[in-house]
Amino acid sequence: MSSLEIESFRIRFDYEFDRLLETIADLDDEAVNWKPPAPGANSLLVLVTHALGSAEQHVVGEAAGKTVVRNRDAEFAAKGGAAHLAARASEVRRRIDDALVGLEGRLDEEREPPFRRWPGTRGTVRDRLVHSISHTAEHAGQAQLTRDLAKARAAG
Repeated sequence: MSSLEIESFRIRFDYEFDRLLETIADLDDEAVNWKPPAPGANSLLVLVTHALGSAEQHVVGEAAGKTVVRNRDAEFAAKGGAAHLAARASEVRRRIDDALVGLEGRLDEEREPPFRRWPGTRGTVRDRLVHSISHTAEHAGQAQLTRDLAKARAAG
């Protein structure tokens, strides 16, 4: 049985992944590839693809020390359909669940800081997990706004 803290991380990743998948549910390829006309804006396909890749990298790769094959640049160039993202989300959830089990009792272990402006030279596993959840939530919020804008655009 996992600790309450590990379980809370798992629950929060599940929640954020559900939010991400809800943003692309029932949308056609045009809608998931549309970008708001603003500098730095991304399509839903890019946002969801990147959020999943980032979560896997932070939790499975950086926190748990397991191999992650990722091409961040390709995430931001994603185009096409979104049908594969539900399966990708399931795969990342499974890998995160496995990683979290292995991190039981290790949340205070030192790791590289989760971002550049970290106060000090080292962070912890817990820091990595908290950062990953906040990063995933940030992109889920962006995806929700992008979906709303895409729907408004389609409605005229």
